[in-house]
Amino acid sequence: MTVRVGVAIAIVLVALLGYPLVTLAGGSPRFPTRDECGRLATADDPSFDVVYGRLGSHEEAQSLLDQVSAIGFTGVELELDGCGQWKVFYDSIDSLEQGESLAEQVRAAGFAARVEAED
Repeated sequence: MTVRVGVAIAIVLVALLGYPLVTLAGGSPRFPTRDECGRLATADDPSFDVVYGRLGSHEEAQSLLDQVSAIGFTGVELELDGCGQWKVFYDSIDSLEQGESLAEQVRAAGFAARVEAED
């Protein structure tokens, strides 16, 4: 084996072994909780969503979207968020006050809702 081949193997081994060791040095990887997937909005945020729920399956999320749409909440959307949850939301919100007002109406209709900073 030549020196060049030995150096190439050493570089590959350092990358394959070193990166996981450095990455895991602080403990196991940490994944966000459901509560950390959406941050409650503040007046300083540039844009807002009223989130009706985050659900584990597309079918559950579609069912929630159908339920809130059936009682008159229009413009509701569905998307997969960065945490692997299906987010049911309305995003045409211009202010925190407008978002809070809509969220109150949604809660009065029997659904959970909160105003989050838009992703």
